[in-house]
Amino acid sequence: MDEFKACQVKHLYEVEKLSMRQIAEELRMGVRTVSHTIRGKEPPKREKKPTLLEPYLRLIETWYREHRRLRATQVYKRLKDYGYEGGYTTVSMATRAFRKPRRRVYHELEFLPGECAQVDWMEATLPFGKVYGFVFILAYSRYLVAQFYPRSSMEFFLDGHIKAYNEIKGVARCNWYDNTRLVIIRRKPELALNTQFVDFSCHFRFSIHCCNPGKANEKGRVERVIQDIRNFVETHDFTDLADLNRKVDAWRKERNERIHRATDTSPASALADESLLGLPALPYSPYRVIPATVGKTAFVEFDTNRYSVPTDCASRQTTIFAYPDHLEVIVEGTKRAHHVRSFGRNQKIEHPAHRETLLERTPHGKYERILKLMCHMGSEIGTFINRAEAEGEDPFRSAHGLFRLLKSSSKELLLSAVREANSLNIVRLGFIESLLLPRGREDAAVYPQHTHLLDITYPERELADYDDLT
Repeated sequence: MDEFKACQVKHLYEVEKLSMRQIAEELRMGVRTVSHTIRGKEPPKREKKPTLLEPYLRLIETWYREHRRLRATQVYKRLKDYGYEGGYTTVSMATRAFRKPRRRVYHELEFLPGECAQVDWMEATLPFGKVYGFVFILAYSRYLVAQFYPRSSMEFFLDGHIKAYNEIKGVARCNWYDNTRLVIIRRKPELALNTQFVDFSCHFRFSIHCCNPGKANEKGRVERVIQDIRNFVETHDFTDLADLNRKVDAWRKERNERIHRATDTSPASALADESLLGLPALPYSPYRVIPATVGKTAFVEFDTNRYSVPTDCASRQTTIFAYPDHLEVIVEGTKRAHHVRSFGRNQKIEHPAHRETLLERTPHGKYERILKLMCHMGSEIGTFINRAEAEGEDPFRSAHGLFRLLKSSSKELLLSAVREANSLNIVRLGFIESLLLPRGREDAAVYPQHTHLLDITYPERELADYDDLT
């Protein structure tokens, strides 16, 4: 017993007049220990019995010198092979000192202007579903670009890069990534990169740096800003993905204008000092290629949704080009279908014009099928046909007239014209035709703004004059 504890015991006994039992309860000591202290005797020391683990302690120390991250369960399993007969709890208590987390110290990373950008994904679960945030930050200026997407596949990964490059008007010389499969296919036996992303990096002329797995400190700038974005998302309400991107965009623009504690200047101001590579002259299309087979009903499945294709493509091999906002279906090198991408599940997206050939082959119930197809194409079509029927128009004739317009107009253009008619309460097929097929459009002549340009003449030259140029 130390001197301080002994003084406490004597004070409570001689001054406070407490009994030995009360002192033992107060100081959480044994009554015999209190008695020996008051009488000035040393408490008897008990001999420490050797534990079953004691013969193996040096062996355990050797294991931890070789493997610092050994778990207690692993040590216990190894000891059983050496004949240890004790329990797991004893091993766990004895190895606790070896398993204490050690404080790690890292070198501070410094970057030159335009040298590096750090890129990563983040996830967030919101009331309207799970979203994926693409986070891009320049290592020197700390300029931040962030965009949320409904998926985290390759087309969105490339689209996030392109939007970041367009905003900063350049490309950093090296991009740092973690262990994402969008960049790294495998690490062993040798590093293998995603070929599509390698093509993307060659187009924009940046090099790829793969950080070590589990080493978040190597790209600490983007990891830290992801924490800030997550705190913002968790403390605000959002109605949908567009509202989320709008509010996050306003937040990160305000953040780019604030003075950064490390650089003593704002990222927006430091962006001018970044020595970035120029953007390539040709644009890059962010898409993902997926091989598929068209079913017997002329639908192709992608991401649990079914998209229609022309009926002559049924039961044929096809390729889907998935863009962030639309899909293109390619059959034998020719684009046969174009659809706005749906992010729902188990939905059927059908273009009525894809069923024209099938309707000609099965004339029975043709107009009923056309009416069903057109109403399924959009709610505005159904509203237009119902209003026209209320004013005495034949719904089958209205649906067939709209169906015929799809031969010369796109689905989106037809829906826009129908919305315009509904807003003006003009439910006449002729009005839709006048919007999409204005009379005299093909016969209208095109004249320059200054008509005297049509009177310009120039002297003709003989072809022999060009022979001297060869």
